[in-house]
Amino acid sequence: MSEQQPPANNYSYNAYAGNQPAAAPAAPVRPKQVDLGFWLLIAAAVVSAISIPVTLSWMNSDDFRNSLVETSAVAISASELDAVIAFSTALSIFFAVVSIAVAVLVALFVRKGYNWARIVATVFAVLGLFGLANLTTAGSLMAVLTVLGILLPVAAVIMLWMKPSTEYFNGSKAYRQFKKYNPGA
Repeated sequence: MSEQQPPANNYSYNAYAGNQPAAAPAAPVRPKQVDLGFWLLIAAAVVSAISIPVTLSWMNSDDFRNSLVETSAVAISASELDAVIAFSTALSIFFAVVSIAVAVLVALFVRKGYNWARIVATVFAVLGLFGLANLTTAGSLMAVLTVLGILLPVAAVIMLWMKPSTEYFNGSKAYRQFKKYNPGA
């Protein structure tokens, strides 16, 4: 008795069952945990956007100027202090805009079921925990925004690592691989 073998050039992701390709898997249904994680990541980006003017106003306050003078190892003139504040302001705006763009991009890929985006969101949430060290330096409004900016991604990551989310990410990967290796299916 001879067995039927798949063609020698078969690069299909799915194995053949009696010379018939496997049925295309259905696109996975996004669970509510992933949707909630997505919206928590977007909320964290909004909090970051709100914190930009708050940070800039603090950086131009007398308290910030005095703290720079007190912590400086050398005497600093008023014009040098203005230059440091201007540079710090520009740098803060640049990094805030870039981090918000990256956060939104990661959130969008999380929603599409890309596991790498879930891992990146996890790393960012863990790194964000270091922001707790700055709670006492900028005042109460900045402290509230900092805590929200830390807790929202942490809550999102918790949602993204729950069992339904993990099943969604695994199913999304399998679906994308099937589509990649079976373009006509």
